[in-house]
Amino acid sequence: MSGTYRRPSRDRGSGRHSTVHKSRWRQERSSSLRRVDAVVAPEDLAVRMRTSAVLVLFLLLWLCVIARATYLALGPAPRLDAMLEGQHESIVTVAAQRGSILDRMGRPLAVSVERYSVFADPGMVEDADSAAELLAPLLEKDVEALKARLTRSNTRFVWLSRQLPVTLSKAIRELDIPGVRLTAEATREYPSGGLAASVLGFVGTDGHGLEGLESRNNKTLTGDTFRYQVFRDGRRRAVNHAAVLARRSTEGDNLVLTLDHSIQHRAEQALAEALERGQARAGWVVTLDAKTGAVLAMASAPGFDPNRFGAYERSRWKNRNLGEIFEPGSTMKPFVIAEVLDKGLATPDEKVYCEKGRFRVGRRIIHDTHAYDMLTVGEVLKVSSNICSMKLGERLGPAGLEAAYRRFGFGAKTGVDLSGEQVGILHDSAKWSRIGFANQTFGQGLAVTGIQLAAAFATLVNGGLKVTPHVVAEVRSQNQEVLEDRRPDGPGERVITEETSAIIRDMLSQVVQRGGTAPLARLDDYSSGGKTGTAQKVADGRYAKDLYVSSFVGFAPVDDPRVVTFVVVDEPTNKGNAHFGGKAAGPAFKEVTTHALRVLGVAPDLEAKSSVVVANRRAAPRDVAEAQGGSAESLAERLQMLAVTLMEGEMPDLRGLSLRDAVVVLTSGSMSLEHEGSGLVATQDPLPGQVVEPGAVIRVALALGQGRKTSRR
Repeated sequence: MSGTYRRPSRDRGSGRHSTVHKSRWRQERSSSLRRVDAVVAPEDLAVRMRTSAVLVLFLLLWLCVIARATYLALGPAPRLDAMLEGQHESIVTVAAQRGSILDRMGRPLAVSVERYSVFADPGMVEDADSAAELLAPLLEKDVEALKARLTRSNTRFVWLSRQLPVTLSKAIRELDIPGVRLTAEATREYPSGGLAASVLGFVGTDGHGLEGLESRNNKTLTGDTFRYQVFRDGRRRAVNHAAVLARRSTEGDNLVLTLDHSIQHRAEQALAEALERGQARAGWVVTLDAKTGAVLAMASAPGFDPNRFGAYERSRWKNRNLGEIFEPGSTMKPFVIAEVLDKGLATPDEKVYCEKGRFRVGRRIIHDTHAYDMLTVGEVLKVSSNICSMKLGERLGPAGLEAAYRRFGFGAKTGVDLSGEQVGILHDSAKWSRIGFANQTFGQGLAVTGIQLAAAFATLVNGGLKVTPHVVAEVRSQNQEVLEDRRPDGPGERVITEETSAIIRDMLSQVVQRGGTAPLARLDDYSSGGKTGTAQKVADGRYAKDLYVSSFVGFAPVDDPRVVTFVVVDEPTNKGNAHFGGKAAGPAFKEVTTHALRVLGVAPDLEAKSSVVVANRRAAPRDVAEAQGGSAESLAERLQMLAVTLMEGEMPDLRGLSLRDAVVVLTSGSMSLEHEGSGLVATQDPLPGQVVEPGAVIRVALALGQGRKTSRR
């Protein structure tokens, strides 16, 4: 054995044990350490959770932003596309021209003309101060107000002024202000100014009807619009027009009325004179065709000019014939007596005791204007006795009287094709007191409208057939094709018999004779009749002593009524009995009705016989034969045809007419007549068929005699 030292080697088993021991120790130490680190305070844990939540929220928001940006950049964007297109393209809508309103002969009452309106695009206005100073004197507007419009930042369109005159629009166009443009618009004009204004109404700046026929028939009068696309350059000027996007506009349809321009003018003139003569507050007139109910004239005063409707008080826009209710007074007496006669409760020659002007009913006393003893039924109407009217009405009883009034149309709308009609007031007869019933028999205690009473009176005198008043006759296209006939179909229901109607006409004709209440209403050339009305107005719940509604309703001719006219004068002066219906309203009735009959070509029945005698004595052989063989109807028809020819602007053939008949024809066209000689018309200048203008002087030579005379009507 050598002497070398050997380190004793460790036992293998012992080494493995040591290694295992160290490994366990390390694992236990590590595990111990981890357990110590995992123990975190609660407040620290909450902070960590909130922080994590905020980070997640921000992440989601960023994802939304990125998604939205990607959509805007790559996806569809209709609104933005529209905004972009709007800077270079626009859709222009052009309103159609409004249809015209014509009188019965085709004469224009309301027409549309082209005017220009000025607008601005504030975004394109380069110098608002300079533009405002240039435009202010032309538009008659304040400089600062214009500047405020030109500098608006929230719009690309502002109106500066609408519907300018042609000369003014031309001056603005020549200024060539950047951002300021003109556009054509149709504007409404009323050639005759205030004529029939309360019937026609008016149109606003946007082209829509606001009152009267313009409003009621707005859809008919308004045509179809069309739209087209316009491309614009950088200064928004139109450079190209694309295809039409909707069908081309067509003008609105025309309304042909029953109104007659000439009769309407005379009605308004006569009404104005009546108000001035009577120092009255207001008044209204309506003239109807007695057989059909066609409204030939309808006037209200004070009136207004629809071309400048904004310059008047709204109360003046009112159609008083429809919207004003009033107590009719004695104009109701003919309806009472007609019903009594129609029921066989009295005869025309029966006499009634009128109590010598005073009659007690309960605690009240009824008075007559004059003290009468015994009067026939016809005389009751002639002198307008309240007491005898009441006595006759008592034979009907309250229910019978109410039923009669309602059959004539009182207490209900007439159905006239105009807006604003009132119903009136007619109380249930079961609630009438004794004095209330008495008042009803002479027109107190109820209220009517002008159109109601005129329509009822037409029924009373035309043979007893109810009429429906109407203003629109036809709707026609621009090429005069009749699209719609709006006249009522045939006669209405029978209210009284023809015999009763004839008796009442004869009684009413006595009212305008000497001794009646309205001699001032008697026509010179035509037989006529009517009834006065003088009713006290109610003020503060009681009848006022010095406030009256005075009226006259009448007709002509007596045997074959063609025209009914109702005139109302509101609050005339009561000096010298000027407030009575015969004085306040009678002369206006005479003037309007006479003119209406002449325009319609109705031959004067009071002079018919003398005209035939003159023709027989002085006419040439051909004319003599015509005069002897012709009838009143044929003469009337000829005069009407000649009047129509004249209104159409063509000179009619007056040869063979008497001077009076020639005047009737020429009056319808507002002509002046110069004549020489006497007899029948032999020659004329202008010749038949030549064009004549309203107001022209017509010269005629009659068959015999010398001398020269000028007549103007």
